[in-house]
Amino acid sequence: MRTFSVMIHQDSLLSECINNHPELFQANAVLIQLFSLSREMNHAVEVAIELENLLPEAVIIGSTAAEAYFDEASVTEGILLSFTLFEHTRIESFVMDGFEKDLNKHITEKDGIVLLFNSDVIDEEALLRGAPTLVIGGKAFGDDQSFVLSGSRILTNGIVGVHLTGQKLDVTPYYETFWKSASRSYKVTKSFGQRLFEIEGMNAHSFFEKYLGEKAANRLPNHVSHAPLLHVVNGQLKPFSVIESFRDGSVKVDSFLPKGTLINFSYFDAITFQSFLKRINRQAGLFSLEGLFSYSSVPVKDLFSNGMSLNASHLSSSITSVCLASEYFSDGTTCQHSNNSTIMAMLSETDAEHEKVQPQPLHNQEMKDLDGLMALSHLIKASTEELETLNVSLQQSEQRFKSLFEQNPNLVYSVDNYGKITSVNPALKSLLGYTSEEVMSKHSLQFVASEDAHMTRDKFYQTFQGVAQTYDAHLVDKSGAKVLFTITNIPIIVNGEIIGAYGIGKSNMNQLQAEEKIAHLAYYDVLTELPNRLLFENLLNESLNNTDDKLAVMFIDLDRFKLINDSLGHQQGDHILKQVTNRIKEAIQDDAILARFGGDEFTVLLPGLKDEKEALMLAKRVMDQLKAPIVYQNVEYFMTVGIGISIFPHDGLDLDTLMRNSYIALDRAKQQGASYIEFYTDEMTDKAFERLELESYLRRAIEKDELTLYYQPQVNLDEQKIYACEALIRWNHPKLGLVSPAEFIPLAEETGLIEEIGIWVLNEACIQTRKWQELGYNDLSISVNVSGRQFQSANFVETVRRALTTSGLSAESLHLEVTESTTLVNTDYSISMLNELRGMGIKVSIDDFGTGYSSLSYLKDFPLDILKIDQSFIRNLQENNADAAIVKAVITMCEGLNLSIVAEGIETKEQGEIIRSFGCNFAQGFFYSKPLNRDRFEKLLLSKQFPLAT
Repeated sequence: MRTFSVMIHQDSLLSECINNHPELFQANAVLIQLFSLSREMNHAVEVAIELENLLPEAVIIGSTAAEAYFDEASVTEGILLSFTLFEHTRIESFVMDGFEKDLNKHITEKDGIVLLFNSDVIDEEALLRGAPTLVIGGKAFGDDQSFVLSGSRILTNGIVGVHLTGQKLDVTPYYETFWKSASRSYKVTKSFGQRLFEIEGMNAHSFFEKYLGEKAANRLPNHVSHAPLLHVVNGQLKPFSVIESFRDGSVKVDSFLPKGTLINFSYFDAITFQSFLKRINRQAGLFSLEGLFSYSSVPVKDLFSNGMSLNASHLSSSITSVCLASEYFSDGTTCQHSNNSTIMAMLSETDAEHEKVQPQPLHNQEMKDLDGLMALSHLIKASTEELETLNVSLQQSEQRFKSLFEQNPNLVYSVDNYGKITSVNPALKSLLGYTSEEVMSKHSLQFVASEDAHMTRDKFYQTFQGVAQTYDAHLVDKSGAKVLFTITNIPIIVNGEIIGAYGIGKSNMNQLQAEEKIAHLAYYDVLTELPNRLLFENLLNESLNNTDDKLAVMFIDLDRFKLINDSLGHQQGDHILKQVTNRIKEAIQDDAILARFGGDEFTVLLPGLKDEKEALMLAKRVMDQLKAPIVYQNVEYFMTVGIGISIFPHDGLDLDTLMRNSYIALDRAKQQGASYIEFYTDEMTDKAFERLELESYLRRAIEKDELTLYYQPQVNLDEQKIYACEALIRWNHPKLGLVSPAEFIPLAEETGLIEEIGIWVLNEACIQTRKWQELGYNDLSISVNVSGRQFQSANFVETVRRALTTSGLSAESLHLEVTESTTLVNTDYSISMLNELRGMGIKVSIDDFGTGYSSLSYLKDFPLDILKIDQSFIRNLQENNADAAIVKAVITMCEGLNLSIVAEGIETKEQGEIIRSFGCNFAQGFFYSKPLNRDRFEKLLLSKQFPLAT
């Protein structure tokens, strides 16, 4: 038997090398181990094929490797070929795919040795477990570039091996780990699989920086991989290494470390390593060494190569030594898998007297003369550990208190038993404007508003009796303004005595400001700052209840404004709408109340009317103000309006009648063309006939299959996928064409047809959603709008239950959208209805929040799940503007009320990113998709794109 190695590079002549060794053609069996250090697959295949042609009887096995020991030096490029010539040994090769785990069926005999290499096999221990004979080898190096080979066959995910057997084959294995603990134990406090996030409460990077220094921590994983850490496995310290670091401060290691695992730093025990090499030398002298196979992992490659060069260079001609990603060893009873150890096997076919050496750690036999040194080392280590533990505990306590005090956004201070301030945190400056020097040693009551001073003094007295107190009080800031705080006083107790008190003050200003913003939002239009519909109707009701004088109600509608929005986009349309609003304000001045009713419609309340001519003159002033063009971005836009007017008491005695009749007059005015003013009259028969005709068509729309549903996706911004869709009805009339819901839904509400249409929409939406779920979209939900009349129906809950039963759709997959006006008709009934729906598992959402109906009491008192932020808040959304502040306030409020939030009207990527940064994870709008018919929506689901492409 003989072993020798050669290096092959791109320009090497393999045939010449083979011919220089004629003994290759005379040997009974030849094993060739091929290790690709450059990890060039094509070159490895070419060499293997040429070897098969030159030595067709030879067995070839190999893998990628990080480094090899050749000619008394380390090499990292080219291909190492190790030739082992046998006279009395049989060689059987085998190949396993990456999922095969049964090694036994490839091993025909229980003696000899198996050399085994794998690429991308995850559970190596399961592969080795129960092996009937000696197995050594390792995992191919190179991550994505790794491979193993058998003959000229390459595997990137698989296992190759050879089984060497023979009566004269003698094998002596060695397995050794040279790492010893060099520190106390540290606890893993946050981890997931192989990812370490926190050790001892610090992120992993900070942990290494603290104990190894900034330079070493910044070089992760390069530095620590050469000095692995240790953790306990089955009562034994096992090495593991950092293999990747991440920007968030976490690291990935080559072992699974659950939370609570104790780890230690390690050092390379040079004494044990030197003893190991001496033992190898002595063992080699007991019999004729004819081959030495050594497999070490990357972390110990430099140490191993240097040690071999210094202590075992005379053995280099017989050594096949490579560094792999990991190494393993099994003798049928012991199974070891590591990436910080050294595996060796001495092979010989020469008959010689020698002692069989069991595969056990050799340093146990070589350390007797070091017992004293190790005892001293242990004593120093134990003492250092106790001191370090105490020091760490004190540091942590100090750091925790410092963080609680200095980083707290609330006001934190302490006072002595006389009420004088002894410490204060940096939040004082931002909350009250004082520096710490301006308040230190002064009496705390000096900064309390006079009206709260007596109460605050009583609270301090109770605190000094040992009872913590919480109360609201006004503090005076540096400018003299009073700021409301919620204050908690806690007694400071040292050795059983109260020596002072801590105070924590939370400013209520942000909360008050948020409430003011929400209140303003409930009654005022965001875009124009005009009163919204809710406030206008409240003011009109108040006027009707408190006067017998005439008053006028006007509806103002901008002509063809939809064309501006469609051509320029809503954002530019909003800029023009603001200018129009300012023009109308100038015309009305203080004579009347102007409100934005919604979209491009305005309402005007003119109280104290003496003559109808006053209303007519006011309407004409509005038209005159709009005669001059609106200029925006150097383009002129000519705006006209239609105005409808109803007069109290002639045209109605209550809000609904006056509003309806003024709208009828507006509709009549718009039929006449641009810039018309119409007073309501009972003779407006044309409009009545038109509505009767539309009602007649609408009554037959369902039976003629003229109604259809469109679906607009609702997306989860975190998961970047469609989680639900909103069902939107469309009416495709053969004569009238596609009729907008804005035209026929109000008519359906008025005539009672809305209940029949609503049932159709509900059934159709549930059936279609269930079909999509059966196609594999199990988590898809459907959102259905519910009209006021439909909601108030006594049979509504039963209608919903029947739709779910018929379609097979689960209640959790159905969302019902209602408006505040829908539920305020009968609040007790509405609350009962909502609770019954939610009890079924159905989710209820408030739609178009902020457009004129939404109030704070509504959100607080009604059982809701979801709030939909109206698109009017989103259109001009920028991170620091007023809309952003309002949206933030709404989101904060909803978090407190445990409501989910959906942002409507997202038209740009920036809007989506901003609302997501505010904490809103659900959105809907044209940026993601317009409403789509059934087939197009289904294609969109199948595409699984994000952002959605429609």
